Amino acid sequence: MVLIKTMFSTLRDVSPSLLGSLLVLLGALGLSGCSFVPGTGPMSQEIVEQSREVEPEAFQFELIPLNERTMAHILAHQRSGLGAKFSSAKWAPRHIVGIGDVVSVVVWEKGGDRLFSDGQMGTKTELGPFMVSQEGTITVPYIGKVHASGKSVSHLQEAIQLALEGQATNPQVIVTLKSNTSSLVTLNGDVRQPGQVPLALHGERLLDVLARAGGSATPASETYVTFIRGQKRAEQLLKNVYERQAENVYVRPGDQIILSHNPQTFTAFGAVSKVGEYPIQAGEVSLIEALGRVGGLSENSADRLGMFVFRYEDADLVRELQPDVRTEDGGMIPVVYRIDMRQAGSYFLAQQFNVQNSDILYVSNSYGAELTKFARILSTTAGVVRSTTVISF
Repeated sequence: MVLIKTMFSTLRDVSPSLLGSLLVLLGALGLSGCSFVPGTGPMSQEIVEQSREVEPEAFQFELIPLNERTMAHILAHQRSGLGAKFSSAKWAPRHIVGIGDVVSVVVWEKGGDRLFSDGQMGTKTELGPFMVSQEGTITVPYIGKVHASGKSVSHLQEAIQLALEGQATNPQVIVTLKSNTSSLVTLNGDVRQPGQVPLALHGERLLDVLARAGGSATPASETYVTFIRGQKRAEQLLKNVYERQAENVYVRPGDQIILSHNPQTFTAFGAVSKVGEYPIQAGEVSLIEALGRVGGLSENSADRLGMFVFRYEDADLVRELQPDVRTEDGGMIPVVYRIDMRQAGSYFLAQQFNVQNSDILYVSNSYGAELTKFARILSTTAGVVRSTTVISF
């Protein structure tokens, strides 16, 4: 109200002739472009109104208030990552033999007249190692070619034992998979030793495989892991994989792991003390910490109802937050989170809300600040008109 009174007082103090000149000059300034009246972005109400537009040419986005309900869904979604898309159950290898694998064959005999030995005691003879050829076979002495590719170790063992019967004395065969090179995982990107890594037979987790490939060549807080299995794909910050057991998923043959160095940043503008782009160096920065980095809200101009975070969210999360929204499976949806900083509870929610890579933190100006700005322009313009009028006489 004080600002409005000041504006009317300014208009009241100007003579009718000066007022006419003032209005003409204001009109000319309005036509000259918005650069004369600097702005910091849309007002709070403008963002709310734009979120409700349904015209086909309007840019569609979801305006979501940050409250306890939405925060619970966001936290659950942030914790998931790789663990939500891929089973955390240990991969139990069936010891399936494949092309390029290496097997060892041990034959035990007992009796007097033995094929592999003429001693009196039962003997153990190790044959091989044998590498499975491109045709999927191994060549065993006294037997010849045996088809091995696609068979389990126990089935290959039975086939060799059956082929030796009638030649060896009471043969007992044990087949061991020495090298399971057909169970490969592919690692690419910012890993020290990219390429294909054979899985150990006991089953390995993501970090085990990365360790055997020399680990990441870039800091974990700036590196993303893209995990691909068939048609499934998920992404997670490597630092989170280190810190969260559920994200350190078990790896299976054929999986692809891609490490990408992508330093995280967020941008702050509007009614904040220091507009600019800021790094997220610790891997996780809460909204409260982000506000601290930018120097907090501007005391003279910030609208505490107009604090927003712009980002693209996963469609699955958006459907949880806005059940009536129409989205396609997968993909990213533009979302604007709104935080009411007049409520004490909002500060606790902001402590839990993590800023993500490429987020835009925007604080709109209050209407009071806009009125102050207009009053200054009005006062300055009135002074210019007076000076111009005096000179004209």
